[in-house]
Amino acid sequence: MKKSKRVGRADIWMDEAKYDFDTCLELHTLRRFNWVCTCSQQVGEKAIKSLFLLNGVDYPWTHSIVDLLDELKEIVPIDDEEFLALRYCASELDPHYIETRYPDAVTGNQAPYRYYDSKRSDECLKNARRLFEWAEKQTQ
Repeated sequence: MKKSKRVGRADIWMDEAKYDFDTCLELHTLRRFNWVCTCSQQVGEKAIKSLFLLNGVDYPWTHSIVDLLDELKEIVPIDDEEFLALRYCASELDPHYIETRYPDAVTGNQAPYRYYDSKRSDECLKNARRLFEWAEKQTQ
């Protein structure tokens, strides 16, 4: 039986999420901490969007991982405790979609690259890994 185009695209989204995660690790080594956080948000977003496609559903038009998870729960059964843990990871990553990239998005007089540090970068990596690994399990 032939896969639908949506289901076929799910693999591409997960592959890109994995590539982005590997990029995050490289950026962390380079001490580009704001970009680690930007890229970590992208890992989570792409991994979760892949699950919509895997289930034959178009993903919502949003970059919020929290919103994506809330809608995904209507399609995919997720244990309540697991859902809350994933949603926490998403809520930690969502702000980094914008504030890591624009000098006027961070409160104060700091460019994002000066504002972000290794600890925040580590946290973003941890949250991205959690979302990615969970999404990857759903594909098996």
